[in-house]
Amino acid sequence: MPAQRLGFDSAFFSDLTACEYRNLLDLAMLAIRHPTTDDIFSSWAPRLRYPLNFEFVTLGLYDSSTESIRLDTWKAGQSQKRYESIPVQTCASGWAWRNQRSILVQDLEAEDKLPVFLESLRQLGIRTYYVFPLTTIRHRLGAIGFGSLHVVSQANETLELLRQAAAVIAQLLDATLSPERLMPRADYVHTTLVTPGFKHAVQDFDLSAQASQGDEPFCGIVGNSAPVKELLRQVRSVAATDATVLLLGETGTGKELVARAIHRCSLRADSHLVSVNCTAIPADLLESELFGHEKGAFTGAIDRHIGRWELADKGTLLLDEVGDLPASIQPKLLRVLQEKEFERLGSTRTLKVDVRLIAATNQDLHRGVAEGRFREDLFYRLNIFPIDVPALRERKSDIPDLVRYFVSLYSSAARKSIATIPAEGMDALLNWNWPGNIRELQNLVHRCVILADSAVLKIPLGELRRKAEASSGKMSTEVERELILQGLKEAGGVIGGTSGAANRLGMKRSTLYSKMKKLNINPLEFQN
Repeated sequence: MPAQRLGFDSAFFSDLTACEYRNLLDLAMLAIRHPTTDDIFSSWAPRLRYPLNFEFVTLGLYDSSTESIRLDTWKAGQSQKRYESIPVQTCASGWAWRNQRSILVQDLEAEDKLPVFLESLRQLGIRTYYVFPLTTIRHRLGAIGFGSLHVVSQANETLELLRQAAAVIAQLLDATLSPERLMPRADYVHTTLVTPGFKHAVQDFDLSAQASQGDEPFCGIVGNSAPVKELLRQVRSVAATDATVLLLGETGTGKELVARAIHRCSLRADSHLVSVNCTAIPADLLESELFGHEKGAFTGAIDRHIGRWELADKGTLLLDEVGDLPASIQPKLLRVLQEKEFERLGSTRTLKVDVRLIAATNQDLHRGVAEGRFREDLFYRLNIFPIDVPALRERKSDIPDLVRYFVSLYSSAARKSIATIPAEGMDALLNWNWPGNIRELQNLVHRCVILADSAVLKIPLGELRRKAEASSGKMSTEVERELILQGLKEAGGVIGGTSGAANRLGMKRSTLYSKMKKLNINPLEFQN
């Protein structure tokens, strides 16, 4: 069976030795001669055992009808297999399937604390146990495990051969199993194992399985944490109405994605979603951009201009950074919300519009009202249905899903194949506080993909440690200066905006300006 028929390209086998290639090719040929899953497993197990010196081979396949793992065990010297239906959370195969992570324990006897599902293996006398998820581009099938009564050296070539074997087996099972037994990859739910003393035993976070994006309207909103589920529940509730929505949350949390989801779920989904960023347009031009102008309305108005509000008629308008809306425009916005009418600049003709407004801000509008920067009556008009978009530090269990999503996005564009991330790297990502939220994580993953020169995604651990020191006030002036210089270099001297240095460093623009002044740093030196 050609490699292409199994779903692999030629690069899949490019780094294998002749012996390894022959062993993997034998597995493919066995699938041709033994078309059923049971026959395949009984033929695979000895082939995998002899070159790798394992006494046990386990095949755990997820059974959607019982929501459990159907575990088949092959043991050297025994011709009969054992079939068991085991709850997902109580076996190693279930954990690897659910988390899409490999389990690599070189010596069970040397581990002080182990989860219950590995403790039971130790009682059987097993010393070394490796488990690899079986995942294809379409489905998450289960996991395959290799156990030995002796300590097996954790050589890189051994682990790589096992990974390759798991990939081949997954492809063959995908073509063999009946459709009702296959679990689509989009159904993946991430959970994190936090058992003390076990972090060195669970390694190699698998990036091959795509993160869940749920229904199509929520495309881009990645995660299955409780805060995300509550967010999407609110989106579904308000989307069916025409109520004004106020999205509240820190910079970089994905408020625009939430706005798009509300629009896609609404009855206005077939109409336009028009977006305006109140800070991206100079204050003296913002009124014209929102409401339009007639020819000759002001110097430079050489033609009629249709404003964003008029363009959004019968659709949705996203007013981003509404907390920075100039005081001179707030009364006109209040009027169009109350009366659904306005005039273009330089015109006496009143225009009627039907627009659903979604406003977003990272500011405390209550404080803005108290300080006189924001009209109280406008605030109450906007605050009909407020939605808090959670910060990334409040939904850290979604980080692995987000990493998968961004790696898939950027590796595809860069034509790179990235399969795993070391456990130390994932731990660092989970432990960082992410002041820049999802945008900060996205930028970091993008940079790591660009720098990747192998199938392993390398995380800049030193950079995250320096940031952690800075956030706790322990960073030296020299390190802080170096970090700011690096951020300015990557941003080309740009301070604000989504790709600016402030966002990359997880700081407010005012904070970065203050630090640059203190450290005598000139951003103009980094501009192209």
